[in-house]
Amino acid sequence: MPDEKDDNFNNMDDTDAGGMESKKRGLNPFIIKVLTGVAGIVLLITLVVVVCLFVVKCSSTGTGGAGTPDNGLTDIRKSRVEHPATLAMDSPFRQQLKDGRMIQVDIQLAYSGDNKKLQTELTQNKAQIRDIVIKTLSKLEANYFSDIDPLSKLEDDLVKQINRMLNEGEIEGIFFQEYTLMGN
Repeated sequence: MPDEKDDNFNNMDDTDAGGMESKKRGLNPFIIKVLTGVAGIVLLITLVVVVCLFVVKCSSTGTGGAGTPDNGLTDIRKSRVEHPATLAMDSPFRQQLKDGRMIQVDIQLAYSGDNKKLQTELTQNKAQIRDIVIKTLSKLEANYFSDIDPLSKLEDDLVKQINRMLNEGEIEGIFFQEYTLMGN
């Protein structure tokens, strides 16, 4: 008899022990589609969060992002520039060159502003400085100014000659306020 029960049990396909049809067990295909969509959205959101965290971490460690630089990098901000003090000459220089052409330059002498003795010396010796500039210009010809950077060359020459006469320091450079070469 026990064999008969097993056979009866195996023979019941869609009926249960009471002879009634059993309900199919499983999920509705619509619910499966909804759950698959929700799982896809959750996976996509997780992926986006992971990528965002990676990007933020890379940018904050100085590996090419816009975050703070690493400790090993040097500060690339421009340092404060100290501008020299200047002494303007009373009037522009208008001088005839060796070949007959005229030149007019207006200059200011640049020097360290904290050197008050040099400032006093420059102010007291404006006549000698004017003489040096006039004599230097009168020895030049117009082709001197056909170089690529004639004013830098003239500045170097004038700085050397003016510094030779100074006792309390040196000028750092010359600023040209005006430069005009006249004539043919």
